[in-house]
Amino acid sequence: MGAAPRAPEPNGGVPAPVSQLGLLRSRRFWPLFTVQFLGAFNDQAFKTGFVALLTWRLAADKGLGGALDMLNQLAAALFILPFALISPTAGMIADGIDKAVMMRWVKAAEIGLMLLAAAAFRAESVTALFLLLLLMGAQSAFFAPIKYAVLPRYLRPEELVAGNGLVAAATFIAIICGQIVGAKLALIGGIGPFGGALGIETVSGLVIVVAIIGWLAALCAPPVPPVGPRPGVDWLLPRAMIRVLRECARWREPWFAVLAFAWFWLAGAAVLAFVPPMARETLHGTEDVALILLVTFTLGVSLGAMLCNRVLRGRASYRPVPWGALGMMAGLLLLHPALAAYGGDIPAGAPLLSGAAFLSRADAWPVLGCFLLMSSFAGLYVVPLSVIYQTTSPEPLRARIVAASNVIDSLAMVVSALLATALLLAGLDRAQVLVAFALTGLPVALVIALHHRRGPDLSPPAAAAPPAA
Repeated sequence: MGAAPRAPEPNGGVPAPVSQLGLLRSRRFWPLFTVQFLGAFNDQAFKTGFVALLTWRLAADKGLGGALDMLNQLAAALFILPFALISPTAGMIADGIDKAVMMRWVKAAEIGLMLLAAAAFRAESVTALFLLLLLMGAQSAFFAPIKYAVLPRYLRPEELVAGNGLVAAATFIAIICGQIVGAKLALIGGIGPFGGALGIETVSGLVIVVAIIGWLAALCAPPVPPVGPRPGVDWLLPRAMIRVLRECARWREPWFAVLAFAWFWLAGAAVLAFVPPMARETLHGTEDVALILLVTFTLGVSLGAMLCNRVLRGRASYRPVPWGALGMMAGLLLLHPALAAYGGDIPAGAPLLSGAAFLSRADAWPVLGCFLLMSSFAGLYVVPLSVIYQTTSPEPLRARIVAASNVIDSLAMVVSALLATALLLAGLDRAQVLVAFALTGLPVALVIALHHRRGPDLSPPAAAAPPAA
């Protein structure tokens, strides 16, 4: 597994940015990149296709219309829950075996799950589809510790920023593409070639083909044998979660980066949860307007993530992270007046605006600008933190530390939902709730800036024993 030559350094000794296009052509990187992109796409295509089918067809057919809001929340919870419960055990397994082999097992399982999903779609079984959503979350939870744990093995230290930027950008692009494809294809009318609904057969065939391509890409991934003694695997999931969190907390630097990373999901989950009602009730738009907001958010995160490679030039550093938090805060704060200034000329009871009608309005662009500002700085915030907790994690424990990050991120999303609900019940409107979340960025930026000024050691640890307190 040969590494690419180090990027040349121009005058002054500052390293040139690593070529991200070159990484995409590298056998060390493209299999993992392809696997994670297709996996994120398939997760969202299946989940969004199911939710669209449930919302627009199955709920009415099966008399579940009165419980639709609860069922949609259940779908979101079932997919997220395994990331908190299963990732710790998955991290223990990944630290004890060849991670490339485990990647192939996980992708093979995805093929089986997608075949079962096709059968459940064909039968229009809500119960089976909910169960498969839980199993897809579990399958993704097994892959999550592998994805980031192998990057420091596949890439040279100076390539980690570029590689993480590509992975972050591709993940968000895959998510939005999967959501678009799943929602649009699932509701296609007509009869398919196998006698079922054309939309259902199209989604089913697509997710199976994508899963097979992902497995073939995993076969090309270079080996990543374990380092150090094989850890014991704890199959009691709550105990495994506590154990992994304790192990991660013993390592000061990756633990700090993991906690800082969770703030992105605390604020970001609130923003994303408000997009559908904001699009309909505040912006007076159809679902296409919500889609425009999500695409803008995705493009911004991708832009910021790719920009990190030029800002950091291959070096792990907290330097841009406080600015990322402040930029996210600024975007959210500016969103409040942008929303207040929107739609004064739209009469009550007017038809909802299409995507094109929304984009034709001058007062729509400040809203989109705020989304782009916020999400671009979000990309600048998350990529350096990913690099830091990968770089400073001891190799024998790296998958478990990534698993700990998954647990903390999941908890941050839960706290975000609870906090947003409490603020709404206290009488704040949607824009004011987002202002409250924005203001949390100020102490976060301050804490990270102070930590950076202390000059933390971001070099890879020499041993698997935690540093002395």
